[in-house]
Amino acid sequence: MSKKWMLVMALLTVVVTVLAACKPSPTPTPPPTEAPTEAPTEAPTEAAPTEEAPQYDVYRIGIFEEPVSLNYWNYLGPGSSVWTSYVLTGYAASLFGLADKTFAFVPVLAKEIPEPYKEGDRWVIEVEMVDNAVWSDGEPVTAHDVVFTHNTCKELQLTQNWPNNCAPLGADVTAEALDDYTVKYTFDVTPSLGIWNAGVALAPILPEHFWGPVVEEARSYIEGVAEPEAERPEDCEAEDLSDEEKAACEAWAAYDEAYENARKTLYEADPTGSPVFGGFITDKWEPGAFVQRSQNPNYYFKGAEIIEYSDGTWVRKMPDGTTLQLYGEATGDVTLDYVSGPYAPNVILSIYGSQDSAFLALANGEVDYVLNPLGLSRGLREKAMQGEGIVAYDNPDYGMFYLAFNMRKEPMSYYEFRQVFDIIIDKEFVINEVLQGVVYPMYSTMPPGNGFWYNPAIEENHPYKGLTREERVNLAVQVLKDAGWTWEKEPQWDPDAEDVIPGEGLKMPNGEPMPEVTILGPGPAYDPIRATFNQWISEWARELGMPVRSELTGFNNILGPVFVNADFDMYILGWSLGNPAFPDYYEAFWASWNDTATSGNFNTPGFNNPDYDALVNRFMSTTSIEEARDLCFQMQEMLADQRPYIPLFYKRVTDLARDNIEFPYTEVLGGIEAAAGFQTDAKPHFR
Repeated sequence: MSKKWMLVMALLTVVVTVLAACKPSPTPTPPPTEAPTEAPTEAPTEAAPTEEAPQYDVYRIGIFEEPVSLNYWNYLGPGSSVWTSYVLTGYAASLFGLADKTFAFVPVLAKEIPEPYKEGDRWVIEVEMVDNAVWSDGEPVTAHDVVFTHNTCKELQLTQNWPNNCAPLGADVTAEALDDYTVKYTFDVTPSLGIWNAGVALAPILPEHFWGPVVEEARSYIEGVAEPEAERPEDCEAEDLSDEEKAACEAWAAYDEAYENARKTLYEADPTGSPVFGGFITDKWEPGAFVQRSQNPNYYFKGAEIIEYSDGTWVRKMPDGTTLQLYGEATGDVTLDYVSGPYAPNVILSIYGSQDSAFLALANGEVDYVLNPLGLSRGLREKAMQGEGIVAYDNPDYGMFYLAFNMRKEPMSYYEFRQVFDIIIDKEFVINEVLQGVVYPMYSTMPPGNGFWYNPAIEENHPYKGLTREERVNLAVQVLKDAGWTWEKEPQWDPDAEDVIPGEGLKMPNGEPMPEVTILGPGPAYDPIRATFNQWISEWARELGMPVRSELTGFNNILGPVFVNADFDMYILGWSLGNPAFPDYYEAFWASWNDTATSGNFNTPGFNNPDYDALVNRFMSTTSIEEARDLCFQMQEMLADQRPYIPLFYKRVTDLARDNIEFPYTEVLGGIEAAAGFQTDAKPHFR
């Protein structure tokens, strides 16, 4: 590697070493939540150990929501869900990945980290792959699989998570197999941190020999379909369209339909029998009951030893003695040392009806561990800890729970409307007085646990933090009045009752009555924390005379309106934020070109701000970690002002597991849950 690129990687290693050590201080947890308990349908019977059997038991995990799909293409597309990620973890191969604790950029199927070079006016990176890795069915993993996956992503214009894997920031990236084990990438721009290291280099690889026929069927829908020459009209629903605009709308509608049909064919294809790369094959799903994963006998990294040192050194020793060492001389203390599995013969993920029932199953010994992407109340933790041999592991989270606005619609498109919600939402009150400190109030779109990228000035200078209820109401009313909003009866603070006299007949600046709007969110059985925030926010808005309704529903019922149809008013959900070493979610969630309504990607609010786009372009294009940090600080400031999201809270991750489960390590940003329970590397000892 050149000194420039080695420096970038070394800096990233230092960054994540620092952030992984940053932990928020402890906080109280709330009283127990009330939810019905349900037992899952009987899972497969596990065989008792024998002398010939594996040395480890079945790994029994509790979850409390169905996966959306077992199709990996769909999982990274419209079927994206944390519950799907749990049952498909390790499915795909990749050329590069991130180190366990430092999150440094390291080879997976690549032999080494290659050096970019110029070929004319284009950049080139050639990656030499190992030649002895195979899929679970014994077929070799080759450069042709890499190119197949890359080209499918590009040619079908796959959505949501996929663009960052083949065309991050709209970059023109071509992939070519020079031979069976060498991939040549060609870039029309500099292969920067955002485009290469956090983008194409980490892309999943799927097996061409299984998915090839499905992709060919999908391609048939777009064969001969060319992008219309006419510019796409802004509003094809307008009544005063010219003949030329009508023709352009028809052409673009036909084009979009062809690609939608192609993607649908791929996303809805049956994945049964699909070979995998990772430690386990997801081979059975009984809805409402369980998902079964069976050990992959051909897992390439089985028996590989992973070692990390305090000086940043990363080492991987393969069973055949092949050793790869990066980022140091291995002179510091050993901070990590484990041998990769899989160890369990099977992983059984039992599906329970609620968070309460899943943790009750843990206490009763039905499962060894619960995958819990939500906060954990004091009462529920205490109930679970009453079970025999339950151990708690606490870690800082790398996630965000938030309120989002559909900025394509009135009144959410009004700056002052979003500002007023920021004013009236008293996060400290809900968290400390109602929820008794179960989570932490959040003001920036970056969690404080990721210390290098977190801009502390956002919270320190937040204009509404610490306001009284009276001050919040009076300020919100004044902001709306200054922007031209009117009432038939203006809301007022009653000092005697210490409460609000609600407003009536609220009209927007255009003189029209404010329409009824809805805040979508998970119900209390799924997540009482988000349900509580939803109801308080709706009530505070109604006090101002806003017809706002709280709609609590099932988690999977929210995905379609938000992530597929972009047909919502507001919603409350949460994100796990991905790569801590380079937070490219600032591009995925808020860049205008990722508008869900037009691209199918993850900019659900439809945020469209040229100044923000310019910042995110520079952020994704830089090779300087310090410049990226400065730009990230600026993006946090702009988002705090424009408010496509209002961050609500972040949580501290508490993982509960039985003491017969030996994890490869337990101190990690995002917790054991973020690693899907270490399904491949955990050792479930017989009890």
